[in-house]
Amino acid sequence: MSRICQKDNYNIDNRVDEQGLCELCGRNVLLLTRHHLIPRSRHNKRRTQRNFSRDAMKADIAMLCRPCHSQVHCIFANHELASYYHTIERLKEHSEVQTFINWVKKRPAGLKISVRH
Repeated sequence: MSRICQKDNYNIDNRVDEQGLCELCGRNVLLLTRHHLIPRSRHNKRRTQRNFSRDAMKADIAMLCRPCHSQVHCIFANHELASYYHTIERLKEHSEVQTFINWVKKRPAGLKISVRH
C-alpha cells in the first residue's frame, strides 16, 4: 500500500541554488540539495562518534535532486543511514532506491514529483 511520505522535512538550509547532476539519479537539475550522508541528528550519538570523525560527519555530503533526497528519507530512518547507508554506492545498492532511480531518470528535470513510500 502506498502513502505520501510525511517525513519529507524541506529545510531551506539544504538548498543550493546551482544547476548540476544529482549524484543518485544522474539527472541534470536546476536545484540540488545537500544530503548529509551521516544525518546531522546522529552526530551527537556515541555510536556515530565512535565510527566517524567529526570532520567526516560534517564533510560527507552528497548533492541530490529534491525527489531523490525525499525518497532516501522516506525509505530509511536516520539510524539506518548512519549505520550502513552512509555512501552513495550503498544507497544505490538498495532495491527500492534502484527502482526509484530507474523511474525518476525517465522524468524531465523540472517536473514536480510527489514521493511515495
